Amino acid sequence: MSGNPAISAAQARRVIDKAVARAGELGAGVCVAVVDSGGNLKALHRMDGATFATVDLAVDKAATAAGYGMSTHALAEFASADPAVLAGLSNRPGFSLLPGALPLERGGAIAGAVGVSGSSRGEDEPIAAAGVDAFGEE
Repeated sequence: MSGNPAISAAQARRVIDKAVARAGELGAGVCVAVVDSGGNLKALHRMDGATFATVDLAVDKAATAAGYGMSTHALAEFASADPAVLAGLSNRPGFSLLPGALPLERGGAIAGAVGVSGSSRGEDEPIAAAGVDAFGEE
């Protein structure tokens, strides 16, 4: 797959499996979403204990990270420096500035992103990072 930033179904599954394993270690019931570079859902897993709201939030977080090529946490920090930017971004449908999503990169290009929602202790981003690690293991 050299030079192709697309995410295969098998790669998306590995990202989810690693993130779910990390969530289990932390005792968190989360939803994990993987999107392609266009923000289109590639794979999703809702763990037992994750509420219904985590599904849309995980997808929105992932799509945001893929679209902007940065973590939702970093984007929130950037946006918070300018109230007009923050207001403009915050009101977009399908967009999230909540932490918990990281881009998936290959060869300097954004291949997609992983988004996590549902941790009650602010562990969504570290759980997503486990998924990013799995994407880089190929």
